[in-house]
Amino acid sequence: LLDGGRRMRSQDGELSHFDHALNACLLLAHVALRQGDAVGLLAFGGDTPRYLPPAKGQQQLNALLNGVYDLQPGQLPGDYLAAAGELLARQPRRALVVLLGNLRDEDDQQLPLAAAQIARHHRLLIASLREEVLDRQRQQPVDSYEQALAYCGTVDYAAARSALHERLAAQGLPVLDLRPGELGPELVNRYLQWKAAGAF
Repeated sequence: LLDGGRRMRSQDGELSHFDHALNACLLLAHVALRQGDAVGLLAFGGDTPRYLPPAKGQQQLNALLNGVYDLQPGQLPGDYLAAAGELLARQPRRALVVLLGNLRDEDDQQLPLAAAQIARHHRLLIASLREEVLDRQRQQPVDSYEQALAYCGTVDYAAARSALHERLAAQGLPVLDLRPGELGPELVNRYLQWKAAGAF
């Protein structure tokens, strides 16, 4: 379940958060298909929303690659409630749902409701991309008023973001707070752990 809203346009290095998330989706799909699972994709909030139904076999990886090559993040925020409704309508059978987005405090009203709806029917894992600049800014020395303002703004933003993650965790929903470069390996590791434990 891939958010293609405007926040996924955030840039870390040469790639946007959307590109990092899409690459992580394809890596996870490759691993899951080799494990014999069916994999599908629902991309929402972008310029070209996309649904690729779950299927098994390595030919599904080619179908996913062909189905997402032109996806781009849009100018509007992703609608999590609408995405949850579409997912539940299209996927009645219980599944592992991985929600990838750049979660912020303005999602505080909509996202917990959407996540709760999904979690009633599926095993849900939420992956929230964190801008590298947040980590760098908090490590910079503060020697001026402007630097102090930047530091305080970063800390305040990070605290609000953490509060959203904590609210989701309080609902029993696992949240991965990751830098873009960590996303693919962490998703694969969690998937393999859960599969070995029979968690979905």
